[in-house]
Amino acid sequence: MFEDLKEKFDIIKEDIMVPDIKRFYVSAKNITGVLNFLKLSPSYFFNRLDCIYAKDIKTEFEITYILHSDNYQNKAAICTKLEYDNARTESVSGIYKNANWDEREIYDLFGITFINHPDLKRILLPDSFKGHPLRKNYKMEDERLRWNYE
Repeated sequence: MFEDLKEKFDIIKEDIMVPDIKRFYVSAKNITGVLNFLKLSPSYFFNRLDCIYAKDIKTEFEITYILHSDNYQNKAAICTKLEYDNARTESVSGIYKNANWDEREIYDLFGITFINHPDLKRILLPDSFKGHPLRKNYKMEDERLRWNYE
């Protein structure tokens, strides 16, 4: 099913995320092109973005976009990796309106910048909060905020 996607875009890697969900890794520079193609192509019609999530894997970040096609009852995961020190990628909120909130949450908690986002600002934490708490290198400044698991 995804043969023309592989021909049209530079697919770095392909595998299965969970049964029946194909996962494709694409370069960050192609993310808007790939998502726009999958949304508008009559062969795929991934009309819905279920969610976007990020992972800190110490040397880089990975962003995953979970897409759903109501017409074909298919799902796909489109992933991209970003440099740790220059974590930036294009916003897809112009393609999927609901990406706005997920991108703001990722920006707030990981510090990943979404270029051309219409309103990129903190959504969960106050503007005065320093840092991005879901980064693995985040250090809490106030010991009273740490969870005590002992």
